[in-house]
Amino acid sequence: MNLTALLLTLLSGLFFALGFLIVKFVKNKKSLTIFANSMAFVILMGMLFKDLLPEIIELSENVNATKSGKIGLILFFIILGMGILKVFDLFLPHHSHHHKDNEHNLKEHNNHNVHIGIIMSLSLILHNILEGMIIAQESWTSGLLMALGVGFHNLPLGIEIASNLTNFKNSKQSKMILLSLILSSFVGGLILFVLSTQISDLVLLSLISIACGMIIYLALFELLKEIFNYLKNKFTYFGIGVGIVVLLLMTFME
Repeated sequence: MNLTALLLTLLSGLFFALGFLIVKFVKNKKSLTIFANSMAFVILMGMLFKDLLPEIIELSENVNATKSGKIGLILFFIILGMGILKVFDLFLPHHSHHHKDNEHNLKEHNNHNVHIGIIMSLSLILHNILEGMIIAQESWTSGLLMALGVGFHNLPLGIEIASNLTNFKNSKQSKMILLSLILSSFVGGLILFVLSTQISDLVLLSLISIACGMIIYLALFELLKEIFNYLKNKFTYFGIGVGIVVLLLMTFME
């Protein structure tokens, strides 16, 4: 267990704060939200296919079970992850996807933006706890590269969350969400540090599968709807383009 690598987990979380700061200096919040949602969709899908699914496949090879048993286990926890966000969905304020320009529907849409920001925060907190566990097991140089890689993923997602929470009236809860995001990777590393042991592949497989389910739910059932609602808006395509560029840069850095 590397103490320096543990401290590096804080670096990846600080990129969320940078994303929140960027939003504070942008005046056109609606265009920023459209841009950020589109960008976040691309990045989350990239995270899903480039990071989570390959990690799941790799971990499953070390689990002592039949092929059908492994597939069943993975599907169970992916569905569980989707179900967890669905449960949170039921307890969050009512939201809709209507976008006509009248006062009532504007309020509904603002509530929906807040809703997206909150459930994205929940899924990313779990994801970054797992990332923190992995970073904390690396050497200083490997940990630094990985922390920067996770951080550059977190930056645009921080912008997306902050832009959606712009209309969140409870500023205290908004600050708590930001603090939780910043510390999530560190918490994962700290858990590993306290236990002073490697987490078993079976436990990691289960947790990453849950995170995968959360990302799938968020991308397909929330962000994709936002993209379809603003297909005629140039910021939708701008966000998709920037998201692709970020993914390419991250692949190059690896």
